[in-house]
Amino acid sequence: MTNTLMILGGGGMVGIQVAREAANVLKPSRIVLGARAAEELSDAVVEPLRRDFPHVQFDVEIGDIFLPQSLQGINRRQVPREHYDDLFASIFARDADPTDAFLYQLIEKYEPDVVVDSINTATAISYLDEFEVSRKVKAQLDAIESRSGAIDRAELQPLLDGIRDLLVVQGLPQIARHILVLHRALNDTSVRVYVKVGTTGTGGMGINIPYTHSEEKPSTTLLSKSAVGFAQTGLLFLLARTPIGKRECIVKEVKPGAMIGFRSLRVQQARSREEGPLFLVNAREEEIGATLQLRDARDSYGDFDGGKAGLKIVGADTGENGFFSIGEFQAITYPRQMEYVTPEEVARTVVLEILGSSTGRDVLAAIDGAITEPSYRAGVLRDAAIHEMERLQKQAPDDVLPSIAIGELGPPTLSKLLVEAHLIREAAGSDELHAIRAIAPEEMRQRVEQVLANDPRLVSQIVTIGLPILRVRDGKRVLSRGPRISIPPKPADGTIVDLDDAHVERYARTGWVDLRIENFERWQKRLALLRAPNLVDRGSAALDMTAYPAGDRFVPGDIVGWVLTNEPDEQGMVGRRLF
Repeated sequence: MTNTLMILGGGGMVGIQVAREAANVLKPSRIVLGARAAEELSDAVVEPLRRDFPHVQFDVEIGDIFLPQSLQGINRRQVPREHYDDLFASIFARDADPTDAFLYQLIEKYEPDVVVDSINTATAISYLDEFEVSRKVKAQLDAIESRSGAIDRAELQPLLDGIRDLLVVQGLPQIARHILVLHRALNDTSVRVYVKVGTTGTGGMGINIPYTHSEEKPSTTLLSKSAVGFAQTGLLFLLARTPIGKRECIVKEVKPGAMIGFRSLRVQQARSREEGPLFLVNAREEEIGATLQLRDARDSYGDFDGGKAGLKIVGADTGENGFFSIGEFQAITYPRQMEYVTPEEVARTVVLEILGSSTGRDVLAAIDGAITEPSYRAGVLRDAAIHEMERLQKQAPDDVLPSIAIGELGPPTLSKLLVEAHLIREAAGSDELHAIRAIAPEEMRQRVEQVLANDPRLVSQIVTIGLPILRVRDGKRVLSRGPRISIPPKPADGTIVDLDDAHVERYARTGWVDLRIENFERWQKRLALLRAPNLVDRGSAALDMTAYPAGDRFVPGDIVGWVLTNEPDEQGMVGRRLF
């Protein structure tokens, strides 16, 4: 049963029809409609829903899901200087807090069972137009470079402003951060199903599409829209393969391959994205010369009929695609052109996917079914390769170091765990799991310290790959280290980071070799959970994600694989593999 349904982009054509279809079929007690601007969810939009479905409570939330809560209301095309640093940090900062995002707070506030995102994310990001901003910055750079003599701050300011704009309109960083925020929001709440209504960017057509938002053809902006749209699909594909949240949230995407339309047919004054409402002007004749002025002052042309004549036509309102004349609608919906699909059909597909019906329209499931899966042959070769490497290690000359980790296969957590597992096995003097379990944490700590004391080359190997070694000596925390430390990552503005108690604990868990007693206690609890699969009684069902196939052998690589599969990380995520 669905108690609360949240629809992002709830004022759009698809959003409204999803609300209607869901209210009729799913019968939730509440539907939350989200929109970027209040006019998208005016009383004229919401009241018919409340009238037609009195058993549903309709709530309205206004805000931009691509911005932090603190920056709501700013224009992402023209960011005021006083807000720029916060916007930049929300996209690029390594420690950007997902919980600050409006999207996160919205989902946390309502704890919906289902989230449907019908926002045209690709348009919202790509039409910030990094191509146009890049061309402008290049022209400014060329102008500055061509100058001779001193350049004052006033002359540099437009270039500085352009570079700032260019940084925050890039598409891939924005969509990557958006997915990270979404993942955290879904992971921390009880959402059961997330459905994205995506876009191909070109409907059912290809690069040959002749329909753009008045830019050139082929349109780089339109192609970037497709690129962002499919980048989002790729990231959602990863999200769908990630264990999420308290109820294992299911992630899906429905991607219409045609123009979605139409909302209504009516007489309307035409508008342009650049000028707003269009009014007729008088034509002015001029002789063609060597140059052509593309934009003239409107006042110099004079208004047709005293400025009273708006460019009013009969046409079709197709939502975010715009208002089309009869001829434009005929051309764009013609067979083998974009054609079109109705928002009701899209909404019906979305609701069927929420119900778990096999519509065949979930593109993430289609990709999942088309990729090349792990193979039996690779599994056989894995064992053969491991055995051969172990043989080479035993026969290697004295100057060959133990094959523990290099540090290039991130994250640093992997190298940290592999080193700790290697030290435990060396300290135990055995690879029998039951024997290692029997060693008390304090005794194991002392044995590991002795291993390191007896083998300074091993210490050098560990710190050389970027892993410091953390100890407690005389009540103080001491770090043995090399010239490079992998965790925390090096900040952009230098090589020094703050280090308080909370940071020490975080780094000890994620990228430092931790020789404190509490870490050995953690390893003891971890090893106690390792169990060989009971194939006799449970058959193939025994080989689930919690099973440890190596049985009573302590194999560092397999142990660490089990840990990364089963233990929560810093974000509370748990890895999984379905057999």
